[in-house]
Amino acid sequence: MKAHNLWLIIPWTLFIAAAAGWVFYWNYLANEAERRVHAWQFEQNAGGATVEIGQVVRHGFPVFLRLELRDVRYAASRGGWRAETARADLNIDPLKPNHAILEAKAPISITRANNAVTNIRADALIASVRMNGDTLAEAGIESNNLVLDDPAEDGVLHAARVMASVRPDARVAGEYQFSFDAQTISLPRPVRSFEAFGLDMAQIRAAIVVTDGALLMQSSPGDPLGPWRDGGGRLRFEALELDWGPLQTTGTGEGGLDEQRRLDGRLVLPVDRPAPVLTAIANGPRIDSDARRALSLLAAGYVVTGNDITLDIGAHDGVLRVEGLPVRPLPPVY
Repeated sequence: MKAHNLWLIIPWTLFIAAAAGWVFYWNYLANEAERRVHAWQFEQNAGGATVEIGQVVRHGFPVFLRLELRDVRYAASRGGWRAETARADLNIDPLKPNHAILEAKAPISITRANNAVTNIRADALIASVRMNGDTLAEAGIESNNLVLDDPAEDGVLHAARVMASVRPDARVAGEYQFSFDAQTISLPRPVRSFEAFGLDMAQIRAAIVVTDGALLMQSSPGDPLGPWRDGGGRLRFEALELDWGPLQTTGTGEGGLDEQRRLDGRLVLPVDRPAPVLTAIANGPRIDSDARRALSLLAAGYVVTGNDITLDIGAHDGVLRVEGLPVRPLPPVY
């Protein structure tokens, strides 16, 4: 064979070999992804949960890898809740196989232990998980035009944009950083004790540290957060930004649950214009009468002085307090 013919054949041979290798690699990843899906399904079912996947369909060759999961149903082993959707897509970048993205392609229905139903729909609803070997590197969820609807209750919750993520805190072993950002929110109903703040919230952002985060993976029947609380688990609000009605602030705080599973903690919120905030709280329909009078007097004083305030909101011993004034009793969270 002449030398110049080799220069024509060799590139084509290398191209064919590379193409064949990529086909093999893509199918290997697809097989491995399906294997992991079914392995996870088997592990969940063996642990007492119920996972059903009607069909798995591969898409995306040659550039992407997408597994279309049809008729997905999940019933938790504890807590009594279940979820189902007609379709969810699992996306995997062949060049980054440790990064998986799950995209909801149909509304999701979640049924709680008391048979109350919440329907979730969005223009886009995407969850992602990135692993570092067998260790979580980061997980997150984001959505556009998120709607939560409970058919048995009036109103729906709508948020134009929601983003949340969790990752191990590199500063302290066993702790996790959780961030949350929601914009242009419409609440389904007034928030108790803050009814006068209204149903429209421009924005809420939070940077939270979860201590003893591994204990959240444990639960006991009827007490899903029990092991975490009993192990000393708390939330530390390194930043909490609110733009809601008369309140525009960025504060800090900490919180958790007491033995009766009631909220227990404190928020410290600097407020430039405290009078409208205190007045709005005082005008709530369920505020204790003594607290109403005291809050109204405080508000009047700040109208006169024009001073700012560091608003102290506490939850201790089953009572919600604003500036030390008892506003209302707190029931157990669950």
